[in-house]
Parts: sequence; structure tokens; C-alpha cells
Amino acid sequence: MKTEPPRINDAVYKILKSNIAQGRIPGGVRIRETDVARLLDVGRVPVRVALARLAGEAMLVSSPGQGYVRVGNAPSRAIRFADLDLDIDAELLDVLGNRNWRMRIFDEAELTVASALVFGTYRISEARLADHYGVSRTIAREFLSRIERVGLVAQLPNGRWQAGPMTEKDICDHYAMRCALEPLALRDVAGTLKKSSLRKMISRLEAARNQIETITTDDILRLEKDLHVDIVLGSDNRPMNDAIHRSQLPLISTHISFVATRSCDIVESTINEHLAIAFELKAGNAPAASSLLEQHLIRARETTLRRLSDLRDSHLPNRPDFMVPL
Repeated sequence: MKTEPPRINDAVYKILKSNIAQGRIPGGVRIRETDVARLLDVGRVPVRVALARLAGEAMLVSSPGQGYVRVGNAPSRAIRFADLDLDIDAELLDVLGNRNWRMRIFDEAELTVASALVFGTYRISEARLADHYGVSRTIAREFLSRIERVGLVAQLPNGRWQAGPMTEKDICDHYAMRCALEPLALRDVAGTLKKSSLRKMISRLEAARNQIETITTDDILRLEKDLHVDIVLGSDNRPMNDAIHRSQLPLISTHISFVATRSCDIVESTINEHLAIAFELKAGNAPAASSLLEQHLIRARETTLRRLSDLRDSHLPNRPDFMVPL
């Protein structure tokens, strides 16, 4: 079974060992995996390895069901691990900062699953997901649980994970949420947008329009991100952003389907609609841009509904082996 990168194990081990040597973790203090993981903001797997290593060096002793206890005489009053003032070396903290690899993998897995929803129904294999990303089964299960919370997968009564199918009602519900909230969010951020950023966005859109026949999935996702993520989700209204994001995710696959099926007319229309919105924003006309965005989303909904029954798994580019068609 694969575990998290050993550098994180080593960093946790060195931090704890250093604080033991300095007397900052006195004898008798109980140390649980969850306490260390919470303090250092890492997973429990590297903490478990580090604690076992310290126990092997006789610095800790295992206390069944209660984690570990620091060897040595206990102070007169009980001290909780959470109350200790630990010294954490800056370089080791940087190593722990590399825990972001989990977030990067999660983001990639989330995008991969979201990208497939309109193409069919899929069983997701925990074991293959773990192998694909080089993580443990525990972390693969954590990824799937998080993806389930945003509505991209569901765990069936038999314990298996399933993504899809995307129904007409799903599409209508998600677009209803986006039509209601994205225009509001756009008006909220319109006055804060930099003209230089809008010029770059317009330049990318015009370049893409000039090469419709060769546009790639990455290209279309970048153009979608320019408007619907970088601009629309630029508001400081976090609850609204979260609600929008939850409805954007399942619809990512619709954008990919346009490129996958070489529907150049739809791609070109999408680009032109984004351009119209960008020009209004650049001119400082937030109400017009907001209105155009709502019309754009309505047209996108209708286009997706028309195409849904025609899409097949064979249209999905680069489907990973952890997604098995049903």
C-alpha cells in the first residue's frame, strides 16, 4: 500500500523529536495521532509513521487505544498535548507546506470526475484511483468523500462509488442556480476588475476564435475559467461563491463535450458571447454585462439539453482507468 511522501513523515518525526529533546514535550504527556495531525495540518498517515518511529527509539510508549505517552516522569499537573508551546523549524514547516500536493491531486481528481458526467454513468474504483494518483486507499476514499459532498459522486448501498448519470433535471437545476447567482456576482465584482486583465482575457478569446478548428479541451477550460471563475468568483461573498462553484462543477463536462465532438459552431458562439460580456465589462457597463451573462447561461442550458441524449462514453477524451463505464 502506498503512503504519503516520506518527506512529510520525516518532517513530523523531526519536529516531535526536537521538541522532546528541548523538554517542550515533558514526560507523561499523551500524544494522539489526531492531536498531531490537527496541530501540523497534515494527514494521519505520516503522523502514525513518525510516532511509531519515536516509539521504536524509546522516546514514546504505546498506550493501546490512547495513542502514545512521552517516556519520563510526569509533571505534577496533567498537561494536554494541544496546550504545549512547540518549536517548529521554519524549514520543516515548509516541508509540511508541501501537503498541498493532496489539494492538487484532489483538484485534479475532482476535475476528472466532473469532466465525465454528461458522457455516461461510471463506477469509480477506489483501488485504481489510489494507484492512478500514487496515494493510499485511505486518501483515495477521502478524495471520494469530499467529491461526494459537492455532489459529483454518490456512494451506493453496496459501498461502491458511482458518478453520473447527468439527468435533464440536474442540468436545469444547476443552470437555474447559476442564472440566479452569477449575474449578481458579476455586478458585485465589475467595479474591481483591472482593465489589463480584461484585455488579456479578450486577447485569449480572439486568438481562440481565430483557431476554432484546432482548439483543445485545455483551451476551452481556460476561457471558461477566465469568466466564470476568475471574474465571477472574485467576489468576497464566500457563501455565494460556494453555491455557484457547486453548480459550475457538474457542468464542466458540457464544455468538454463541445470540443470532444468538434462542435465548432457551439464553441464559436460561446467565445463570441464571452467576448460581448468582456467588452461591456471593459466599458464599465456592469448591468449590460450581467444581462448578457444571464442570456449566455440560458443558451448554454438549452444547448446542453439538446445534446445530452447524443453523448456517449466514446466521446470522452482520456478517460482514466479508475472510471469504469456502466
